Amino acid sequence: METRFRSHLSRGRRSHLSRGRRGHPLDAAGFAALLVLCGTLAAGATSASATAPAVAAPTPMPAAAAPKAFVGQPQPVPILLYHHVESYKAGYYLTHVGTSQFAGQLWYLRHYGYHPVTLARVYAAWTGGARLPRRPVVLSFDDGFLDQYTNAARLLHRYRYPAVLDLVVHNGTRLSRAMVRRMITWGWEVDSHTLTHPLLTRLGASALRRQLVESRRIIRQLYHVPADFLCYPGGVYDRTVVRAVRAAGYLGATCIHYGRATPHSLFAMPRIAVYWGESLGTFGRRMRTAPRMVAAPGSHQLRPHLAALTR
Repeated sequence: METRFRSHLSRGRRSHLSRGRRGHPLDAAGFAALLVLCGTLAAGATSASATAPAVAAPTPMPAAAAPKAFVGQPQPVPILLYHHVESYKAGYYLTHVGTSQFAGQLWYLRHYGYHPVTLARVYAAWTGGARLPRRPVVLSFDDGFLDQYTNAARLLHRYRYPAVLDLVVHNGTRLSRAMVRRMITWGWEVDSHTLTHPLLTRLGASALRRQLVESRRIIRQLYHVPADFLCYPGGVYDRTVVRAVRAAGYLGATCIHYGRATPHSLFAMPRIAVYWGESLGTFGRRMRTAPRMVAAPGSHQLRPHLAALTR
């Protein structure tokens, strides 16, 4: 695992660990901190205004979705990863972008012919049920922070752009149900980021099943959407987790590997983290040059990244 991690970072330095206007490198420690921040998100918050009460009874496993055949030459798609869109940097630079910076990125997408789409449309195109534009891109927002509605969603709505909300169901005093419903009317797709954002590889079989099945059930019940995709908390997964995700009926899952997604990485679709101070030139270059993921890594663990912080 240590060797794989160093190899991944070495490739990243050559391809995407570039500097923004403020000279912030996306280095090993930086990416590690992103994982740590994601993995320690307010897990277990109980007064969720956008959620339903937790279900204590054992959760039955739904039937797994029948796999579909993919088209012969599926189009690779960059998936952008956002957390906070705010006018000031209230936290680590890998989890924040400025409001004006985000507005500039939307202008860039429009100016250079990119077309934001949802994961559902990407999957439909990969399985022959739809077509993608020449330059598709997915904008994904993790967790369900308030600024994702007050800043990001309102700017996206001006462009009539869809996006993907990876919602932590029991996530405290963040997005209200009314906000999520309005985002859906604006074209947003809502997918699961689990109930409480635990590291799934550390859970037993019953707890893992509950995080996967109940989060999806609640989202479907509250918002009448399919919630067909999962976002791994902290980007952490292994083969056991992937099997559970498949068994829970999801069609795919996203992580934080760097690259453009293809069906070959359907249950570990890579994403491109957008960070504070990144220039528009770097933003566009990383979308264009991110490697096409042709085989999903079997696992992605937090331990090597934590170790990198101490070296």
